[in-house]
Amino acid sequence: MDNLKIFADEIQQGNLQLGWYKKGRVAIIQQDTALINALKDNPELSADGEKAFKLFNWLSDRPRLAGKNKKTYLLSALGTEHFSGFSFHPKQNLFVEGFNSPHEWINGETRAQAQLADLLLPSGQWHRHYNIVVLPENANDKQVELVRHWLELTGGSLLIVKNKHKKLSASTQQLIDEINPVEPIEQASRTLENHSFQQIITLPTQAINSLKLTDELRKNSQYFSISIENMKYNKVLSLHDVPITKTSSWQQIAHSVETDVNKIMAVNQLPAVKIRYEKNTLKLVGENIIFRQFQLKQTKPAISRHDAQESVPQILPILVAENPDELPNQLVVGAITGKLPNSPHIKGYKILEQPKFGQLTLNNTTNEWQYIANNAKFKTHSDQFDFIAMLPNGQQSQPFSIQLQTANAPQLRIPGKRTYSTPDPVYHEPQRRYNPTPSDMQIHHIQLAQTHLQNMTDKHMSLTANRWALLNVEITSETAAKSPNIEAIVSNKERKILGRVRLTGPDHLPQKLTALPQKMNVSAQNWHQQRFTAPLKGEWIQPDINLVITVNGKPIITEETNQYGLFSPNVTLDSHLIVQVDNHSLYQQGHGIYPYSPLSWGQEAATILPIGQLTVHSLPATVSHPSLTPLRTNTNSNTIPFIHPHYDNPEEIDYHPSAQIFWAYNKSHKYQTANNADSDYQYTAIETLPSNVGTALLGLGSPNNGGGVHEPNVMFHEIFGHGLGLPHTNKLGDDDKLVYPYDPHSHGKNPAYNQSRQYYVTYHDLHSHLKQAMPTMFSSFVPFRSGAYDAFLPHPDVYNQKIHQFLSKRIRWQSNKTKGEDTEDGGFAGDGFYQRWDQINKQWVTLTQQNYSKYYHLTQIEQFPHQRDVAIYWIQHQFTKMADNTPHPYSTITVDRTIGSLPADYHNLKTGVGRPFDINGDYALTVTYATPNGLSTEVLQIRRTESFNIADKGELVQFTVHELNYKKELGQLISHYNNPDSLACRVLTNSDGYLLPNQLILDNYWQGAPIYWAATEEGLIDFSTGKVNLDKITSKSALCAKWVEKGRLHQQYFSLSDPFGQDSQVDTSLNFIALNHLDTHARHYSAIPDVIYYTVEQPLVADVNFEQTVDITHLNLPDGQYSFWVTLRTSDDQKQIQESIPIEEWYFSVQQNQLTIKGTIDSTPELKLDGIIIHIDQHLQDHTVPKLIWLQQNTQNPTGQLAENTKFLDYNQPVIFNSGVMLPELISSMSEEEPSSLYSSVLSIPPQKQADILLSA
Repeated sequence: MDNLKIFADEIQQGNLQLGWYKKGRVAIIQQDTALINALKDNPELSADGEKAFKLFNWLSDRPRLAGKNKKTYLLSALGTEHFSGFSFHPKQNLFVEGFNSPHEWINGETRAQAQLADLLLPSGQWHRHYNIVVLPENANDKQVELVRHWLELTGGSLLIVKNKHKKLSASTQQLIDEINPVEPIEQASRTLENHSFQQIITLPTQAINSLKLTDELRKNSQYFSISIENMKYNKVLSLHDVPITKTSSWQQIAHSVETDVNKIMAVNQLPAVKIRYEKNTLKLVGENIIFRQFQLKQTKPAISRHDAQESVPQILPILVAENPDELPNQLVVGAITGKLPNSPHIKGYKILEQPKFGQLTLNNTTNEWQYIANNAKFKTHSDQFDFIAMLPNGQQSQPFSIQLQTANAPQLRIPGKRTYSTPDPVYHEPQRRYNPTPSDMQIHHIQLAQTHLQNMTDKHMSLTANRWALLNVEITSETAAKSPNIEAIVSNKERKILGRVRLTGPDHLPQKLTALPQKMNVSAQNWHQQRFTAPLKGEWIQPDINLVITVNGKPIITEETNQYGLFSPNVTLDSHLIVQVDNHSLYQQGHGIYPYSPLSWGQEAATILPIGQLTVHSLPATVSHPSLTPLRTNTNSNTIPFIHPHYDNPEEIDYHPSAQIFWAYNKSHKYQTANNADSDYQYTAIETLPSNVGTALLGLGSPNNGGGVHEPNVMFHEIFGHGLGLPHTNKLGDDDKLVYPYDPHSHGKNPAYNQSRQYYVTYHDLHSHLKQAMPTMFSSFVPFRSGAYDAFLPHPDVYNQKIHQFLSKRIRWQSNKTKGEDTEDGGFAGDGFYQRWDQINKQWVTLTQQNYSKYYHLTQIEQFPHQRDVAIYWIQHQFTKMADNTPHPYSTITVDRTIGSLPADYHNLKTGVGRPFDINGDYALTVTYATPNGLSTEVLQIRRTESFNIADKGELVQFTVHELNYKKELGQLISHYNNPDSLACRVLTNSDGYLLPNQLILDNYWQGAPIYWAATEEGLIDFSTGKVNLDKITSKSALCAKWVEKGRLHQQYFSLSDPFGQDSQVDTSLNFIALNHLDTHARHYSAIPDVIYYTVEQPLVADVNFEQTVDITHLNLPDGQYSFWVTLRTSDDQKQIQESIPIEEWYFSVQQNQLTIKGTIDSTPELKLDGIIIHIDQHLQDHTVPKLIWLQQNTQNPTGQLAENTKFLDYNQPVIFNSGVMLPELISSMSEEEPSSLYSSVLSIPPQKQADILLSA
């Protein structure tokens, strides 16, 4: 069947157009049509939802099945009101990312392009790959220019969403005109033969959930909660904390719940539900409804968060049954249920491998499965089982793997990184003038500007060293005389001339000077036409410099100079800020939002802040479901330690929107705890879960950290305001007087100056009743409107001076001038070195062993980051105790696998290596990794438990935290974490954490693929039972596991004599004997690989969507199923060759000796490959060398290859001094009413009213 027919109606009606641009697929779709609205529907239950799913299958050009674990990432330039992943059904498998910024841009505006460039291009500093870009119909020329290049270079896909009420931009129309019509769409019918399916179902944590119905659970059940939706996913019933009247049997509980539910169903004129107890489960049945959640609850005494001696009653879940696959009309409590994907290419399923900790059944008619656990809790937080699909051609699919887990695996979250500065502008110095000095010449002002235009007499004058400054001299003549030659001479404090520069100005002196126009942004080029200006080089701007302005060689003498014409501006420190921004959507799937953009705002921040350099680390957006600590305010004195919007009665926790802001602030504080350096700053940006109860709280901040909504100016308020020590402009001091020297609503008289964009910010706002923009640090937030698409409103000059004063008491970190040679501080603080500002001598002082204690008395140097930008695990505890000293059920452990900083090596409690033992270090961390040579365990001393970084030495298997005494003895267990994705946790489930158990858990299938086991000796393991022959174990005995998951080879070793690697690891050079899948085991080994060399035309760079078909007849592959995997081959500057496992998934299909290879080259900045190697093997443990296909770049004739245009990424390009910039009068997307709608999801306030922010330390 021609699959184009499924879209025929939409195409005929003009709602959909499909085509190609160069290598990229393009879909143009009308907004608010059935097809785009169908993204809200379950593709397995709705025909329209299935159609929408298939559209994105075609766009993404990747094998996809509904419910699969892998998400397809979309980068959207539309606002959430027009394209929101929050509204998409989870089984559409889409995750949209967008920006809290303007969404409509005038032509020529490069900021629209800069938002996208880092995220899309191979050299962009971003590690997440986007399959599809979404543009509006009126995208500007710069956006379209970039996306054209991206489509041609990488083969990505584009979705254009057309609003019938808006006009197509000329650039978008031209792009559409160049699209080639699509040929009939072929949906891959052989997908299932070659590609596995993996679904991870994350269950509620074991602290609040029982996997079985037990007598203890029945006796403790005091309340129930239930949530029911109709088939359109609209809530029809929500009951919370309803008392259960009789609990002497499960039948009585079923009857009690059924009676209470049906009372409300009858009131709402809905069909009654039936609840029956059968086979140790409660079965809920209804008509045309979806049971979303059912809970049993109990009142437990928790410790008050304000008084550790006081307990408070809290109703908490003890069982939570959910419906992850949204099976209609039923919910089984006491079992886990799901449904396998429907597909016309599947005749049916059968169970391939049973779970190890429960019983699995499959309904062959409905493809629904049911899992009943053996025990109320998983020992290692997970279990898994596998199915196989029967295909119409008689073949079988790859495994369908279902993993159940009650804890979260580490999240891989690699931050993008960019460093911004303000380089000297390009200055075309004018020719010398030879006109005489006019007798009526009058000097009005001599001004300098970096972030603000200031007179020399201004008490808030404060320049940043090593950063160029604008010199502005205002001169008039009543006769409009010809302009003389005007120069500036800069000298140091020893009067040595550093440089001289000729000023640019009008040919005739102006008769009078015009003031800055009363609009927000004023072009410097236009305003400077009456003035004499020049840039002073950054290297000239040093403390104690002297300036002289000469007219025809004679110094100007004014009240701002001494009798010789000299004046010395206040020049102070040039700090280098290191800032991390984390991005979360709370309790909502499908969409992530960045404040303005992930990285491109850094240039603006570096320009308007009084600093020398800004390094921005931005983490990719993720969805989080945290427990919350209520924020104590005058209106909320609740003493409950933790709440959770997903489980608690919303009427009891209606203050949770404020608690979400408090969570963001606390997470930012955890970052500071883990990194422990006042050179680093962090902001956690969130999209809050909407609530019926609004909140005026948008953010919280204190020195070095802050958290709040993803509104750019709120972020600026918190991290570049409170984070840099600034108070509110309307804050009263101890004397009940304002600490701010200006009116709290004013910025003072001096305009801000944007060096990078060459314009002034006057703070005028004609749309405000005050006719001026409210200062960013006012305690109430009013969105400002910029005519230049600014992300932030600059602070007033007095606050930039305060920032200088604040930073003078903070350290700055500098990298070593010669990489690998730590000579500046003699290795005192690890890589790089730290400096403090010496206010007396006005210079930076490097911290060393000799002077460190002068600045820091309580903080040890070992706690500072000693390694930066290295692979780490960031471990965060959210922890408190109940009255009985057990952990609060909402306590959580979060683990991020990321790039970050490490302190000096922790003290190893077993070997004594690392930093010295700390008598004040009260905790011991026992951590186990899976390394290339088997498991490795370390026991380390740590100072804090709530947040810390540890080195990434391989897959994190497990860790425990214990109390530690001064004798180095481990005490009470604080926390225990098992990685549910870890094969080692699965294999060693029955272990006590130290010794080898008598029985191992050995699977035939793992993560949707066959897993191949081998042992060093025969008879060590009975594979069918996992029983270990302990008598045969020697110090060399080991197991090896190999499996291929989505085109990536995994290999792990397990010592049988020292299973956790506490003292030794595995000798991987030993011979290993295969244990399973022996039917595919080769009897005759080949030690010489067959290799096919193939030249490809596609550029082998990051983010490229790669597809190649290779004739493999020469390899003479026997019939059977094969494992295919990829390695990426690179070489460094020293020609050292490396092969690495890709992060992205790769897919393979074979038809008549034609192998199709499809995948995405990892989104690793500036990655360039020497080649891609395809490995082909049938049994991974039979010693037959895999056959190889070596894909190499065509370097002999590269004329047809498109090279990346890196100019899109050149943020630090010097500007041309006094160049014009395009400044629209107003952002075209901001209508009069927009501020209220833009913030309505966060603020429950009337339009044009201020929203209070609680934001101080």
